[in-house]
Amino acid sequence: MIYLFLLFCLSYYFYIEEKHSPTKKILPLIFSWLPAFFLFFIIPATQFAVGTDYFVYKSYYYQPEVLEIYYNKGEYFFYYMYKFIVEYKLGDQSIFYIVTMHNSIIIFFTFYKLRKAGINVAIIFFLFFTVTGIYHNQMNGLRAYMGVVYFPLIAMMLSEHKYFKSLPFLFLSIISHFSSVMALLLYPMSLLRRNKYLVGFVFILSPIAFLLFINIVPYVVELLFSRYSHYLTGGYSKGISIINFLSKLYYLPLFLMFCFVYLKRRPIAKFLPGSKYRTYLEYGILIWAFTYWTIILSLQYGFFFRAQSAFIFFYIFPIYYLIEYLRERGLKYHLVLILLYLIFPYIMKIALFAKAEYTYANYLLN
Repeated sequence: MIYLFLLFCLSYYFYIEEKHSPTKKILPLIFSWLPAFFLFFIIPATQFAVGTDYFVYKSYYYQPEVLEIYYNKGEYFFYYMYKFIVEYKLGDQSIFYIVTMHNSIIIFFTFYKLRKAGINVAIIFFLFFTVTGIYHNQMNGLRAYMGVVYFPLIAMMLSEHKYFKSLPFLFLSIISHFSSVMALLLYPMSLLRRNKYLVGFVFILSPIAFLLFINIVPYVVELLFSRYSHYLTGGYSKGISIINFLSKLYYLPLFLMFCFVYLKRRPIAKFLPGSKYRTYLEYGILIWAFTYWTIILSLQYGFFFRAQSAFIFFYIFPIYYLIEYLRERGLKYHLVLILLYLIFPYIMKIALFAKAEYTYANYLLN
């Protein structure tokens, strides 16, 4: 139940804080968001045996020579972070404190950038928690999610054509986990002219493109990502079941509803030409349209789940647009139904069918 407490407590906190103190300056926000940041940080930092790799990461503290594998992979950020922990004898739980602190800072900085653009952080946080799974998955996939949390920041900078400023974040992402090289896909997408017709075109045709792409996946992986070629024959190569695939399409009705609203109706009031609000939303929606159907590739190659998880933050933007549209038009009944639709699977994950990252224990209480 601690996850539900965190979800409702922080969603309400962001709502009240923005209502009574709508500042967009970073220093006042740091102090204003500090209680929320502490709660957000402390739960993953003090986890105990969450997921499958908890004891593996702790074992590196007593066998630091094993860390060389990450140096050889080029994952220098994680490597030197753990070497620092070992060198100064900070304890085997320290890796979870430091990685969670890193992730929380990047995520809250992302929230700050969105708040500064006029985007409602209470809604963003609610969707981040219930839809993306990033908060939970970071507790097990430490290295991978150290890289993934940079993707939204990189995207926001690219949407403003700040290519040079995005490079340090891209670099940190890749040296956290090499699979974050997928963030390079954001760069050509940022060059496209963003409009609703392109989004509709991409969303409708990309399933066909991915179905055709399945047949050439081995050649592309060998050519561009040779270090992952062993995934083509290992356990990760096994495709997911149709039932599992269908469960991944849970949010599709909302996305179709969004497409109807986005393509056929007037835009939401803040969707002004040239505004950062519009710039961020349009590019986030475009990334979602391009990457959503990567799940199709998982039917034959299970490792494409990693690609989906890397871009899952961008699921937020079309749903956010839909929620704001309903709020503006006072369609409270529709809004309540959508919020219930969003929270239902999350409650199922943490209550009735809790497993892996959706269970929780605290090492301070063990």
